Amino acid sequence: MDALLTLSSKGQLVIPARLRQLLGLQPGDRLVLSLEADGFRLVPQDPHKTRSARALIGCAGYQGPRQSLEQMDPALFAQP
Repeated sequence: MDALLTLSSKGQLVIPARLRQLLGLQPGDRLVLSLEADGFRLVPQDPHKTRSARALIGCAGYQGPRQSLEQMDPALFAQP
C-alpha cells in the first residue's frame, strides 16, 4: 500500500489513519528514518531494541548485592 504524505511548514509528516491502523502505530510511537541511495526508509522503532549498554542495567533481574567489575572477572571462574 502506497500513501502520499505532505510535509507541513513545521517539517511534520502526517501518516494517514488507514496506514497507521495497518501498521499498528499509536500516538507517541517512534519511527526510524534511514537514508538510502534512492531516497529514505521509515520504519517503526522496535521498543525492545536496546540503544545503549546503560539501558541493560537491571534487565537480568538480579536481586543480590552489587558486584564490582573485578568480582565479575571471567578469569576468576575459569577451570584449570
